[in-house]
Amino acid sequence: MPHDSPDTRLSLIGRLHDVRDRDAWTEFVQIYEPLILAVARKRGLQHADAAEVSQDVLNRVANSIDRWEPDPSKGTFRGWLYRVTRNLTIDHLRRNRRWHSVSELDAIDQIPSPTDEESRELREEYERQLFKWAAGKVRPSFQEDNWQAFWLTSVEGQSIDEVSEQLGISRGKVYVARSRVMHRIATIINERLQETANI
Repeated sequence: MPHDSPDTRLSLIGRLHDVRDRDAWTEFVQIYEPLILAVARKRGLQHADAAEVSQDVLNRVANSIDRWEPDPSKGTFRGWLYRVTRNLTIDHLRRNRRWHSVSELDAIDQIPSPTDEESRELREEYERQLFKWAAGKVRPSFQEDNWQAFWLTSVEGQSIDEVSEQLGISRGKVYVARSRVMHRIATIINERLQETANI
């Protein structure tokens, strides 16, 4: 059976159980590391500190993913990843900051789970990273003028007429190229979203 058959294809998270699956780990890091960094930065860490926390989180995932099983009663994978990131961020803050009072140290323990607004922002960041990953994955399969027709109109917001003139191609070709690239990216994103919808 082909690997990408809907019935046999394992989700990205499921594939992480095999530490030798480099493609899965590369994909995971490309999609989730920026999300981890965003959570750590929102908790007040500088970029270098957030990068250190991110590495700690990725190591924690690598060391414990074989024990993680989807269980709706325990929450989603992204929820678990958020908690790991939150806890390691707190640990980092404890280790690397001088606290002026016991109450200040206690306050760091009270960093709450994300609010509805923060959850929305995290979801948007996840989707942004998913788009960047999917776009990078499909770009090599398109000719440069087709890719530019998509990118300039869909991402940079230029008009069809501007792009047609700039690339020296017909308006129809701009529409077709944009549609084909968008369809391929959307297909990949939807596969990932379906795989992680309940985990």
